[in-house]
Amino acid sequence: MDERREAEARVTPVEGRVHIIFDDAEIASTLHALSLERQGRSPLVFVPLDDVHPGILEASETQRHEDGPGDAHFYTIKTLTADGVDEAWYYPYADGAYAPIRDMLTFGGDRVSVRVSEV
Repeated sequence: MDERREAEARVTPVEGRVHIIFDDAEIASTLHALSLERQGRSPLVFVPLDDVHPGILEASETQRHEDGPGDAHFYTIKTLTADGVDEAWYYPYADGAYAPIRDMLTFGGDRVSVRVSEV
């Protein structure tokens, strides 16, 4: 991995309870979220898979390589009200500065929001 890219990555715990909202419904809640900050990019919040509500993720065939954390593997979010194709993903082989987010999920898309509440 490019040492400069790794030095630009910072993974830190998120203080408080993180709520992942999809289509106005909570799909994850955790006290163990991590924030990935990289120069020139919006921060991403990662949550443990165990803290995502069961039965809403369907594995996707989509994969994408990203400099830094490596290969991203995607899920489609499926709820009673909507589907979010490839709006959840994780990095199963993240290492170096990115190792803490390995196998944790992050979310994106127009119907996804992240809220943090005090504990």
